[in-house]
Amino acid sequence: MLRALCIPLFLLLAACGSEDPYDAPELPDDVGVAGDGTLADVLEPIRAAWDVPALGAILIFQGQVLETAAVGRRSLSSSERVTTQDLWHVGSLTKSMTATLAAVLVEDGHLDWTTTVEQALPEIAQIIRVEFQDVRLEELLSHTSGLTDDLTGTTWWNQLPHSDPLPDQRLALSTELMQTQAGGPRGEYLNSNGGYIVAGAMIEQVMDGQWEDLIVSHVFQPLGMFTASFGAPGRPGSFLQPWGHALETGSYSPIEPGPNADNPEVIGPAGTVHLSMADFARYAAAHIAGARGVDGLVSAETFGRLHQQTPGTASALGWLLGVRVWANGVALHHEGSNQLWYANVWLAPQRDFGVLAVTNAGEERAYQTTAAAVTALIDRLDAAEAR
Repeated sequence: MLRALCIPLFLLLAACGSEDPYDAPELPDDVGVAGDGTLADVLEPIRAAWDVPALGAILIFQGQVLETAAVGRRSLSSSERVTTQDLWHVGSLTKSMTATLAAVLVEDGHLDWTTTVEQALPEIAQIIRVEFQDVRLEELLSHTSGLTDDLTGTTWWNQLPHSDPLPDQRLALSTELMQTQAGGPRGEYLNSNGGYIVAGAMIEQVMDGQWEDLIVSHVFQPLGMFTASFGAPGRPGSFLQPWGHALETGSYSPIEPGPNADNPEVIGPAGTVHLSMADFARYAAAHIAGARGVDGLVSAETFGRLHQQTPGTASALGWLLGVRVWANGVALHHEGSNQLWYANVWLAPQRDFGVLAVTNAGEERAYQTTAAAVTALIDRLDAAEAR
Protein backbone atom coordinates (compact mmCIF):
# COMPACT_ATOMS: atom_id res chain seq x y z
CA MET A 1 0.00 0.00 0.00
CA LEU A 2 1.68 3.18 -1.20
CA ARG A 3 0.27 6.50 -0.14
CA ALA A 4 1.31 9.66 -1.95
CA LEU A 5 2.68 12.18 0.52
CA CYS A 6 -0.11 14.73 0.98
CA ILE A 7 0.95 18.24 1.99
CA PRO A 8 -2.35 20.06 2.44
CA LEU A 9 -0.98 23.51 3.19
CA PHE A 10 -3.46 26.32 3.68
CA LEU A 11 -3.36 27.14 -0.04
CA LEU A 12 -3.40 23.55 -1.25
CA LEU A 13 -5.92 21.91 1.03
CA ALA A 14 -8.53 21.20 -1.64
CA ALA A 15 -6.08 19.20 -3.70
CA CYS A 16 -5.21 16.91 -0.81
CA GLY A 17 -8.42 16.70 1.19
CA SER A 18 -10.99 13.98 0.88
CA GLU A 19 -14.59 14.15 -0.24
CA ASP A 20 -15.61 13.37 3.33
CA PRO A 21 -19.08 14.94 3.85
CA TYR A 22 -18.85 14.65 7.65
CA ASP A 23 -20.51 17.57 9.45
CA ALA A 24 -18.97 18.41 12.82
CA PRO A 25 -21.14 19.57 15.72
CA GLU A 26 -20.48 23.00 17.14
CA LEU A 27 -17.40 23.22 19.34
CA PRO A 28 -17.45 24.58 22.90
CA ASP A 29 -17.17 28.35 23.20
CA ASP A 30 -15.31 28.37 26.52
CA VAL A 31 -11.75 27.10 25.96
CA GLY A 32 -10.38 28.13 29.34
CA VAL A 33 -7.06 29.72 30.15
CA ALA A 34 -3.59 28.43 29.34
CA GLY A 35 -2.10 26.66 32.33
CA ASP A 36 -5.39 26.10 34.15
CA GLY A 37 -5.16 22.31 33.82
CA THR A 38 -8.21 22.00 31.56
CA LEU A 39 -6.56 21.51 28.15
CA ALA A 40 -7.56 17.84 27.95
CA ASP A 41 -11.16 18.82 28.71
CA VAL A 42 -11.01 21.26 25.79
CA LEU A 43 -9.40 18.81 23.37
CA GLU A 44 -11.79 15.92 24.00
CA PRO A 45 -14.90 17.60 22.54
CA ILE A 46 -12.84 18.72 19.55
CA ARG A 47 -11.65 15.16 18.99
CA ALA A 48 -15.16 13.81 19.42
CA ALA A 49 -16.71 16.44 17.15
CA TRP A 50 -14.60 15.33 14.23
CA ASP A 51 -14.54 11.67 15.31
CA VAL A 52 -10.80 11.10 15.04
CA PRO A 53 -9.09 8.41 17.16
CA ALA A 54 -6.83 10.73 19.17
CA LEU A 55 -5.69 14.31 19.45
CA GLY A 56 -2.62 15.85 21.05
CA ALA A 57 -1.60 19.47 21.47
CA ILE A 58 1.20 21.49 23.01
CA LEU A 59 1.77 25.18 23.71
CA ILE A 60 5.32 26.55 23.82
CA PHE A 61 5.71 29.95 25.50
CA GLN A 62 8.96 31.81 26.12
CA GLY A 63 11.00 28.71 25.32
CA GLN A 64 9.13 26.37 27.67
CA VAL A 65 6.15 24.03 27.45
CA LEU A 66 3.30 25.94 29.04
CA GLU A 67 0.76 23.15 28.65
CA THR A 68 0.22 19.89 26.79
CA ALA A 69 -2.45 17.19 26.66
CA ALA A 70 -3.46 14.15 24.64
CA VAL A 71 -6.89 12.52 24.44
CA GLY A 72 -8.35 9.50 22.68
CA ARG A 73 -7.10 6.06 21.70
CA ARG A 74 -3.84 4.86 20.23
CA SER A 75 -5.77 2.63 17.84
CA LEU A 76 -9.44 2.01 17.17
CA SER A 77 -8.60 -1.67 17.53
CA SER A 78 -7.42 -1.15 21.13
CA SER A 79 -8.63 0.51 24.31
CA GLU A 80 -5.13 1.92 25.05
CA ARG A 81 -5.25 5.67 25.61
CA VAL A 82 -2.73 8.11 24.17
CA THR A 83 -0.38 9.98 26.49
CA THR A 84 1.60 13.19 26.23
CA GLN A 85 4.77 11.09 25.87
CA ASP A 86 3.55 9.21 22.79
CA LEU A 87 5.13 9.50 19.34
CA TRP A 88 3.39 11.14 16.37
CA HIS A 89 4.18 11.09 12.66
CA VAL A 90 4.53 14.70 11.49
CA GLY A 91 4.80 14.29 7.71
CA SER A 92 5.96 17.43 5.95
CA LEU A 93 6.96 19.15 9.15
CA THR A 94 10.11 17.16 8.30
CA LYS A 95 10.81 19.65 5.51
CA SER A 96 11.85 22.45 7.85
CA MET A 97 14.08 19.92 9.63
CA THR A 98 15.83 19.09 6.36
CA ALA A 99 16.24 22.81 5.68
CA THR A 100 17.64 23.21 9.22
CA LEU A 101 20.13 20.41 8.54
CA ALA A 102 21.18 22.27 5.40
CA ALA A 103 21.64 25.43 7.49
CA VAL A 104 23.98 23.61 9.89
CA LEU A 105 26.01 22.31 6.96
CA VAL A 106 26.14 25.77 5.37
CA GLU A 107 27.49 27.25 8.61
CA ASP A 108 30.04 24.45 8.84
CA GLY A 109 31.24 25.22 5.31
CA HIS A 110 30.15 21.97 3.64
CA LEU A 111 27.48 23.59 1.47
CA ASP A 112 26.21 26.98 0.41
CA TRP A 113 22.66 28.10 -0.20
CA THR A 114 23.76 28.68 -3.79
CA THR A 115 25.30 25.21 -4.25
CA THR A 116 23.89 23.87 -7.51
CA VAL A 117 22.72 20.41 -8.49
CA GLU A 118 25.64 20.19 -10.88
CA GLN A 119 28.14 21.03 -8.15
CA ALA A 120 26.72 18.60 -5.58
CA LEU A 121 25.79 15.81 -7.99
CA PRO A 122 28.41 16.00 -10.77
CA GLU A 123 27.96 12.34 -11.71
CA ILE A 124 24.44 13.00 -12.99
CA ALA A 125 24.80 16.59 -14.18
CA GLN A 126 25.22 15.70 -17.84
CA ILE A 127 22.26 13.31 -18.00
CA ILE A 128 19.57 15.50 -16.45
CA ARG A 129 17.57 18.24 -18.14
CA VAL A 130 19.70 21.32 -18.68
CA GLU A 131 17.27 23.59 -16.78
CA PHE A 132 17.95 21.67 -13.57
CA GLN A 133 21.74 21.69 -13.73
CA ASP A 134 22.15 25.11 -12.14
CA VAL A 135 19.21 24.85 -9.73
CA ARG A 136 20.39 26.00 -6.30
CA LEU A 137 19.88 24.33 -2.94
CA GLU A 138 17.86 27.32 -1.72
CA GLU A 139 15.47 26.94 -4.66
CA LEU A 140 14.82 23.29 -3.83
CA LEU A 141 14.17 24.15 -0.17
CA SER A 142 11.77 27.01 -1.06
CA HIS A 143 9.82 25.04 -3.71
CA THR A 144 10.89 27.45 -6.47
CA SER A 145 13.19 25.17 -8.49
CA GLY A 146 10.58 24.40 -11.16
CA LEU A 147 10.66 20.71 -10.23
CA THR A 148 7.17 19.25 -10.07
CA ASP A 149 5.97 16.48 -7.84
CA ASP A 150 4.98 13.44 -9.88
CA LEU A 151 6.69 10.76 -7.81
CA THR A 152 4.20 7.98 -8.42
CA GLY A 153 4.55 8.35 -12.19
CA THR A 154 8.26 7.57 -12.20
CA THR A 155 9.74 4.25 -13.26
CA TRP A 156 11.63 4.15 -9.95
CA TRP A 157 8.40 4.39 -7.92
CA ASN A 158 6.61 1.76 -9.95
CA GLN A 159 9.43 -0.75 -9.43
CA LEU A 160 9.14 -0.68 -5.63
CA PRO A 161 10.39 -2.13 -3.36
CA HIS A 162 14.11 -1.43 -3.70
CA SER A 163 16.92 -2.98 -1.69
CA ASP A 164 19.69 -0.48 -2.56
CA PRO A 165 21.09 1.78 0.19
CA LEU A 166 18.90 4.84 0.69
CA PRO A 167 21.48 7.35 -0.66
CA ASP A 168 21.64 5.31 -3.87
CA GLN A 169 17.85 5.23 -4.06
CA ARG A 170 17.58 8.99 -3.53
CA LEU A 171 20.18 9.63 -6.19
CA ALA A 172 18.40 7.32 -8.64
CA LEU A 173 15.00 8.90 -8.03
CA SER A 174 16.49 12.41 -8.20
CA THR A 175 18.08 11.52 -11.53
CA GLU A 176 14.82 10.32 -13.01
CA LEU A 177 12.87 13.31 -11.70
CA MET A 178 15.32 15.72 -13.29
CA GLN A 179 15.54 13.72 -16.52
CA THR A 180 11.86 13.38 -17.25
CA GLN A 181 9.93 16.23 -15.63
CA ALA A 182 9.42 19.34 -17.70
CA GLY A 183 9.03 21.38 -14.54
CA GLY A 184 7.10 24.55 -13.82
CA PRO A 185 8.24 28.17 -14.09
CA ARG A 186 11.46 28.56 -12.15
CA GLY A 187 11.11 31.09 -9.35
CA GLU A 188 7.41 30.44 -8.78
CA TYR A 189 6.15 28.46 -5.77
CA LEU A 190 5.28 24.88 -6.71
CA ASN A 191 5.03 22.47 -3.79
CA SER A 192 7.44 19.62 -4.50
CA ASN A 193 8.32 16.61 -2.39
CA GLY A 194 10.67 15.74 -5.24
CA GLY A 195 12.62 18.93 -4.63
CA TYR A 196 13.31 17.83 -1.06
CA ILE A 197 14.41 14.40 -2.26
CA VAL A 198 16.91 16.11 -4.57
CA ALA A 199 18.06 18.37 -1.72
CA GLY A 200 18.48 15.28 0.46
CA ALA A 201 20.52 13.58 -2.26
CA MET A 202 22.75 16.65 -2.55
CA ILE A 203 23.35 16.64 1.21
CA GLU A 204 24.09 12.90 1.21
CA GLN A 205 26.58 13.07 -1.65
CA VAL A 206 28.42 16.11 -0.28
CA MET A 207 28.61 14.60 3.21
CA ASP A 208 29.14 10.98 2.09
CA GLY A 209 26.45 9.88 4.49
CA GLN A 210 22.75 9.06 4.81
CA TRP A 211 20.18 11.79 5.46
CA GLU A 212 18.72 9.93 8.45
CA ASP A 213 22.11 9.68 10.18
CA LEU A 214 23.05 13.25 9.33
CA ILE A 215 19.85 14.83 10.65
CA VAL A 216 20.12 12.83 13.87
CA SER A 217 23.74 13.86 14.51
CA HIS A 218 23.46 17.49 13.33
CA VAL A 219 19.92 18.48 14.39
CA PHE A 220 18.10 16.02 16.65
CA GLN A 221 20.87 15.17 19.10
CA PRO A 222 22.15 18.75 19.57
CA LEU A 223 18.58 19.87 20.34
CA GLY A 224 17.92 16.94 22.70
CA MET A 225 15.26 15.43 20.42
CA PHE A 226 16.00 11.85 21.42
CA THR A 227 12.60 10.40 20.47
CA ALA A 228 12.86 11.58 16.85
CA SER A 229 13.06 8.75 14.32
CA PHE A 230 11.56 7.74 10.98
CA GLY A 231 8.49 6.02 9.56
CA ALA A 232 5.41 4.93 11.43
CA PRO A 233 6.00 4.84 15.21
CA GLY A 234 5.49 1.65 17.15
CA ARG A 235 5.77 -2.03 16.27
CA PRO A 236 3.38 -4.48 14.60
CA GLY A 237 1.04 -6.10 17.08
CA SER A 238 1.84 -3.60 19.83
CA PHE A 239 -0.23 -0.71 21.16
CA LEU A 240 2.60 0.95 23.07
CA GLN A 241 2.42 3.79 20.52
CA PRO A 242 -0.38 5.30 18.42
CA TRP A 243 -1.24 3.80 15.03
CA GLY A 244 -2.15 5.81 11.97
CA HIS A 245 -5.69 5.58 10.58
CA ALA A 246 -7.00 5.67 7.03
CA LEU A 247 -10.37 7.14 6.15
CA GLU A 248 -12.34 4.56 4.18
CA THR A 249 -16.02 5.03 3.23
CA GLY A 250 -16.53 7.58 5.97
CA SER A 251 -14.90 5.66 8.83
CA TYR A 252 -11.34 5.43 10.10
CA SER A 253 -9.49 2.10 10.01
CA PRO A 254 -6.25 1.48 11.97
CA ILE A 255 -3.12 0.71 9.96
CA GLU A 256 -0.64 -1.53 11.75
CA PRO A 257 2.90 -0.10 12.02
CA GLY A 258 5.26 -1.40 9.36
CA PRO A 259 6.25 -0.76 5.74
CA ASN A 260 2.62 -0.25 4.68
CA ALA A 261 2.02 2.42 7.31
CA ASP A 262 4.11 5.16 5.71
CA ASN A 263 5.55 6.27 2.40
CA PRO A 264 8.76 4.64 1.10
CA GLU A 265 11.86 5.53 3.10
CA VAL A 266 13.30 7.41 0.12
CA ILE A 267 10.76 10.17 0.89
CA GLY A 268 12.63 10.84 4.16
CA PRO A 269 13.82 14.44 3.59
CA ALA A 270 10.28 15.45 2.59
CA GLY A 271 8.31 13.79 5.36
CA THR A 272 8.98 10.63 7.39
CA VAL A 273 9.87 11.92 10.88
CA HIS A 274 8.00 10.87 14.00
CA LEU A 275 8.67 12.16 17.52
CA SER A 276 7.07 13.18 20.80
CA MET A 277 5.29 16.50 21.16
CA ALA A 278 7.87 17.54 23.76
CA ASP A 279 10.71 16.95 21.32
CA PHE A 280 8.95 18.91 18.62
CA ALA A 281 8.56 21.66 21.21
CA ARG A 282 12.35 21.71 21.65
CA TYR A 283 12.72 22.09 17.89
CA ALA A 284 10.03 24.79 17.70
CA ALA A 285 11.56 26.71 20.61
CA ALA A 286 14.91 26.78 18.81
CA HIS A 287 13.30 28.31 15.72
CA ILE A 288 11.29 30.83 17.74
CA ALA A 289 14.42 31.92 19.62
CA GLY A 290 16.39 32.15 16.38
CA ALA A 291 13.69 34.31 14.84
CA ARG A 292 13.95 36.59 17.90
CA GLY A 293 17.67 37.07 17.32
CA VAL A 294 19.09 34.42 19.65
CA ASP A 295 21.94 32.18 18.49
CA GLY A 296 21.42 28.44 19.00
CA LEU A 297 21.82 25.40 16.81
CA VAL A 298 22.84 27.90 14.14
CA SER A 299 23.36 31.64 14.39
CA ALA A 300 20.44 34.02 14.54
CA GLU A 301 21.53 35.26 11.12
CA THR A 302 21.22 31.77 9.66
CA PHE A 303 17.87 31.24 11.36
CA GLY A 304 16.87 34.47 9.68
CA ARG A 305 17.84 33.01 6.33
CA LEU A 306 15.67 29.95 7.01
CA HIS A 307 12.71 32.20 7.83
CA GLN A 308 13.27 34.75 5.06
CA GLN A 309 10.49 35.14 2.52
CA THR A 310 11.37 33.92 -0.95
CA PRO A 311 10.55 36.78 -3.36
CA GLY A 312 7.15 36.48 -4.98
CA THR A 313 6.00 33.63 -2.72
CA ALA A 314 4.69 32.96 0.79
CA SER A 315 7.47 30.41 1.29
CA ALA A 316 10.64 30.44 3.36
CA LEU A 317 13.00 27.45 3.60
CA GLY A 318 10.86 24.58 4.90
CA TRP A 319 8.22 26.98 6.24
CA LEU A 320 5.27 28.94 4.93
CA LEU A 321 4.75 32.51 6.08
CA GLY A 322 1.54 34.30 6.96
CA VAL A 323 0.77 37.62 8.62
CA ARG A 324 -1.67 37.04 11.48
CA VAL A 325 -3.14 39.54 13.95
CA TRP A 326 -2.86 37.05 16.82
CA ALA A 327 0.86 36.63 16.00
CA ASN A 328 1.54 40.37 16.07
CA GLY A 329 3.09 39.96 12.63
CA VAL A 330 4.51 37.13 10.58
CA ALA A 331 3.86 33.55 11.70
CA LEU A 332 5.72 30.45 10.54
CA HIS A 333 3.43 27.62 9.55
CA HIS A 334 3.35 24.12 8.11
CA GLU A 335 1.11 21.09 7.98
CA GLY A 336 2.08 17.50 7.36
CA SER A 337 0.30 14.27 6.56
CA ASN A 338 0.87 10.89 4.94
CA GLN A 339 -2.94 10.53 4.94
CA LEU A 340 -2.77 8.37 8.09
CA TRP A 341 -1.59 11.11 10.47
CA TYR A 342 -1.86 14.90 10.59
CA ALA A 343 0.29 17.59 12.19
CA ASN A 344 -0.33 21.33 12.26
CA VAL A 345 2.18 23.86 13.62
CA TRP A 346 2.18 27.64 13.97
CA LEU A 347 5.01 29.71 15.45
CA ALA A 348 4.61 33.37 16.44
CA PRO A 349 8.10 34.73 17.10
CA GLN A 350 6.95 38.29 17.87
CA ARG A 351 4.89 36.93 20.77
CA ASP A 352 7.45 34.23 21.65
CA PHE A 353 5.07 31.27 21.42
CA GLY A 354 4.22 28.30 19.23
CA VAL A 355 1.50 25.68 19.01
CA LEU A 356 1.39 22.15 17.63
CA ALA A 357 -1.62 19.88 17.20
CA VAL A 358 -1.39 16.26 16.06
CA THR A 359 -3.76 13.40 15.35
CA ASN A 360 -3.35 9.77 14.30
CA ALA A 361 -5.72 10.17 11.36
CA GLY A 362 -5.67 11.76 7.93
CA GLU A 363 -7.79 13.66 5.42
CA GLU A 364 -10.05 16.69 5.84
CA ARG A 365 -11.42 15.72 9.24
CA ALA A 366 -7.90 15.52 10.62
CA TYR A 367 -7.12 18.99 9.28
CA GLN A 368 -10.28 20.40 10.86
CA THR A 369 -9.46 18.71 14.18
CA THR A 370 -5.92 20.08 14.37
CA ALA A 371 -7.00 23.52 13.18
CA ALA A 372 -9.61 23.69 15.94
CA ALA A 373 -7.03 22.60 18.53
CA VAL A 374 -4.56 25.23 17.30
CA THR A 375 -7.24 27.91 17.58
CA ALA A 376 -8.12 26.76 21.10
CA LEU A 377 -4.46 26.92 22.18
CA ILE A 378 -4.10 30.46 20.84
CA ASP A 379 -7.33 31.55 22.53
CA ARG A 380 -6.20 30.02 25.82
CA LEU A 381 -2.92 31.92 25.67
CA ASP A 382 -4.75 35.15 24.83
CA ALA A 383 -6.97 34.59 27.87
CA ALA A 384 -3.97 33.98 30.12
CA GLU A 385 -2.16 37.12 28.94
CA ALA A 386 -5.32 39.20 29.34
CA ARG A 387 -5.46 38.45 33.05
